[in-house]
Amino acid sequence: MHRAFITLLAGIGLAGALSAQEETTRLLRDPDISDSHLVFVYAGDLWLAGRDGSDPRRLTSHPAEENTPIFSPDGSLIAFRAEYEGNTDVYVISVYGGQPERLTWHPGNDTPVDWAPDGSAVAFASDRETDHGRSEQLYHASLDGGFPVKQMEARFVRGAYDADGERLAYIDHGSGYNGLFGGSAGWKGYRGGTTPSIRVLDLDDQTFVDVPGDRVTDFNIFWLDGQVHFLSDREDKDFNLFRFDPDSGRIDKLTDESEFDIMAAAGHQGTVVYETGGYLKQLDLASGNVETLEIALNPDLPQLRPAWDSVAGNIQGIDISPNGKRAVITARGEVFTVPADKGSTRNISDTSGVREYAALWSPDGTQLAWIVESLDGQTLKIADQRGMEETRSFKLGPDFYTLEAWHADTGRIAFTDNHLGLHFISLEDGDVTTIATNTRRAGFDVSFSPDGRWLAYNLEQPNFHADLAVHDFESGASTVITDGMADVASPAFDPEGKYLYFAASTNSGPVQVGLNMTSQEHPYRAGLYAAVLAADGESPLAPRTGDEETDEDNGDADEDEEKNGNGKKKKGDKKDETPRVVIDFEGIQARIVGLPVAEGNYGSLQVAGDGNLFYIESPQPGESNPPPGESTSADNQLRRFDFEEREAKTVLRGVQAFRIAAAGEHMILQMSGNGLSIAEIGKDIKPESLDTSGLRMYVDPREEWAQIFDEAWRMQQQYFYADNLHGLDWDAVYEKFRPMVAHAGRREDLNAILVEMIAELQAGHNRVGGGDVHRESGVDAGLLGANFEIANGRYRLARGYSGESWNPFLRGPLTEPGNEAAAGEYILAINGEQLTADDNIFRMLQGTEDKQTTLTVGPDADGSDSREIVVTPSDSEGALRLWSWIENNRKQVDEATDGRVGYIYLPNTAGAGYTFFNRMFFNQIDKDAMIIDERANGGGQAANYIVEVLSRRHLSSWKDRDGMPYNTPAGALHGPKTMLIDQDAGSGGDYLPYTFRHLEIGKLIGTRTWGGLIGISANPQLVDGGYMSVPFFRFVDADGNWTVENEGVAPDIEVELDPIATNNGRDTQLERAIAHILAELENYESPVPPIPPLPTELGQ
Repeated sequence: MHRAFITLLAGIGLAGALSAQEETTRLLRDPDISDSHLVFVYAGDLWLAGRDGSDPRRLTSHPAEENTPIFSPDGSLIAFRAEYEGNTDVYVISVYGGQPERLTWHPGNDTPVDWAPDGSAVAFASDRETDHGRSEQLYHASLDGGFPVKQMEARFVRGAYDADGERLAYIDHGSGYNGLFGGSAGWKGYRGGTTPSIRVLDLDDQTFVDVPGDRVTDFNIFWLDGQVHFLSDREDKDFNLFRFDPDSGRIDKLTDESEFDIMAAAGHQGTVVYETGGYLKQLDLASGNVETLEIALNPDLPQLRPAWDSVAGNIQGIDISPNGKRAVITARGEVFTVPADKGSTRNISDTSGVREYAALWSPDGTQLAWIVESLDGQTLKIADQRGMEETRSFKLGPDFYTLEAWHADTGRIAFTDNHLGLHFISLEDGDVTTIATNTRRAGFDVSFSPDGRWLAYNLEQPNFHADLAVHDFESGASTVITDGMADVASPAFDPEGKYLYFAASTNSGPVQVGLNMTSQEHPYRAGLYAAVLAADGESPLAPRTGDEETDEDNGDADEDEEKNGNGKKKKGDKKDETPRVVIDFEGIQARIVGLPVAEGNYGSLQVAGDGNLFYIESPQPGESNPPPGESTSADNQLRRFDFEEREAKTVLRGVQAFRIAAAGEHMILQMSGNGLSIAEIGKDIKPESLDTSGLRMYVDPREEWAQIFDEAWRMQQQYFYADNLHGLDWDAVYEKFRPMVAHAGRREDLNAILVEMIAELQAGHNRVGGGDVHRESGVDAGLLGANFEIANGRYRLARGYSGESWNPFLRGPLTEPGNEAAAGEYILAINGEQLTADDNIFRMLQGTEDKQTTLTVGPDADGSDSREIVVTPSDSEGALRLWSWIENNRKQVDEATDGRVGYIYLPNTAGAGYTFFNRMFFNQIDKDAMIIDERANGGGQAANYIVEVLSRRHLSSWKDRDGMPYNTPAGALHGPKTMLIDQDAGSGGDYLPYTFRHLEIGKLIGTRTWGGLIGISANPQLVDGGYMSVPFFRFVDADGNWTVENEGVAPDIEVELDPIATNNGRDTQLERAIAHILAELENYESPVPPIPPLPTELGQ
């Protein structure tokens, strides 16, 4: 009977699998149609079917991403984008299948947008020669191969030619909702400055017509019957299909989809195919009839196969058993224990499709604790250390929680939540008690006293500093020990319960709000302290007289032989009876003793079993600027303060984190590079690597993707800055998008679903991506830092980029002394292989990145007078091109103003923006005026530092006998200032022009900024390492209004980049800024008075 029941279930499962083939498949993307075919994308592959969707067959099957299929004019070929070998390039394939042919080889991203009208080339967008900003340029790649040809200098992102190739309809930048273009941001109803409008350019006359529309997103352009068709959210914030007549200017709405946006569309001979809600629909333009195409697919998809995977690269939490025999590691949502020496790795939780958060090992060694995520909330699980017995469960609530510390003898676990609370749970009865709530999002550092009666923690106060506080579990009362005049971190009881160690800083005020740019490169200096807990306690640094001990003093000599000279336990001693910890709060602040160490950037204080103090010292911000690819984290030092020697020494370098075991004789370390080790504690630390090769688990993608969707939905609910979610029915959003998960064929599809889901919140900085997606490895292509042109059948160097001056890590490969090549010279061969116009130079540079490469160069195409040079191609030209653009702008401003006006470029408002500003502002304070260019500013911090410097007032002058007078403040420029802004400037790039205007520093010139002043992010990663950045704070302007978010900052003087001027090498925005600043200089008078005549009388 039992066997028959199992067989019946198996039969049902098989029938279900077979019937799935009959169901309409969703998540069909990127459709296009020709005379006889329909092409679309499913699960990252191209599929071909009849025009009505019949007889679908897979055209490509590579595991890498393939998308954006476009039929050639005759319908025989399909151009598409693929990420083979880790690079995004343009390929073509026959409608009959076969091997795709690669047309582009540049290591940047190349995206097909259309075909040349005669079908001889594929038009594509690429940023390969872009010098700044987030836009691209238009190129053609010939089917015959060779060097792709740039079509114009003007900015370009997506577009299409009319049937005759006489007009080009295009957009010159993307959208704040970049998920429409395959990006990570979901932002439905976006109305900031990055709203692309369509421009119809007459290629012969070089004139253009703009499609009307203010702050709406228009994209996905194609032509039918001489009219421009496109997708737009101009009505009701839903994306539908519209048509524009360039001759009459008339705009017609052609569809009325309201449940789901139309995400892609294409047309041919009176028929439009489009995708909405994951379905493909066809629209007959003549009748207006819409038909859903019933397409059922049931392919074999590699990413859907359940399999055993290593999760050693996805470690999310570590702890160590009391005696250091095992580590507990939480990886990819499973709890494992890993032996330090003997034994096997164990999966303790072993729950497919369920996420467990970072586990703790009980101090008595018998149990493990972790938190389990579910759609209903989170639950605490307690299991035996081998995972063999039944677990105990305690429901915690709907929030997200983190386990902080465990005291096994008292059965208490301290934990925190995502709403700033610190709590403890009693494992005896499951009662949860709140200990404290922080005033700001700062996190808690906690430490149980040895007897478990007390919990020390740092409590964030309204002044942005944390006080040291102690909770008494017997009375239920908490006491704040410190006075708010220092910022306290990392409290740690010593094993005997006599002292409470902690770090405290009195200079940390400027770095307390990391959002503010004034925190940049400011040192964090903390001292190390010990609070003597008992009123009659002795300082750990009490004077040692060196006197002979009396017989009375030696009364306990036998006991003292087992201890170090300072009364501390030796390693290996049996555990004494747990000491009773007494804390006398009266006068305790007077009993705080500073340890004799220099103040430094200290954290992670922990006390070993021998009573000595371990902590991490990190490099101070700004003390050095490492080369690209290097990190200062390798310079972290694990320090040990020895109370017998009364000095601190470095015991290990490159430590990212560590945790001392409950018995106090071992520690687990996470090293730079994320390797894990276990070490015995002593004066020397000799870590032994932990073997994590056994961290493997069986992953069922369907189950895991369902868990990821549910948790992502909960993260938005729990972390979004407004707990009312702006009135959105979030349950309805779940019901709308959750059914799509069953149709996902790969992890990338799940990301696309999540992007659409979070878009419903209509907020900026809401992004999702990463996770266990397919990742290609391939050959890295080198770049020569140059522009090329074809002349006389050869590649000629049109321009080489040098990296300009004072950039120590930036060199142009073709500008190295002794191995340089000049503009006008030819590149004749690469590593001995001839290079001609029939070749693609980037194909021949495959595999040359950071490798010495021999080029044959010369002044003539025939090779006469040629020579060989040895160069090292780089992996990117972005910085070379950016600095060239900056220097050209600076020189243009200088020449146009006779040296009176300076120019500053700010790439972002983070570290690079801070560096660029200091470099370019203080070197030009002798100018009369300044143009600040923040176009394409990538944001980062609130740039209060920059506007404070720009708005400095003159306070005084100083007269030196021999040199020029100087002023206080010395770094001040009082003359006119103006700022250039555009649609690519956002986040901190929104805040900077907002403050520039608010402080009345000068006028804003250009176009409206992005409009994203809502902040990210405090939520955890997704279980497979994917990210979701939920905005958890939002900007309020100086007048108490919600502004800038989803608006942007509008210019005082609106100037767009004129594409015709750009094609002619002109920057119309910069030209307008120069004209404006010169006009302001005409009436400018300096507020700095001249130095008066020297005194002529004594005492004056």
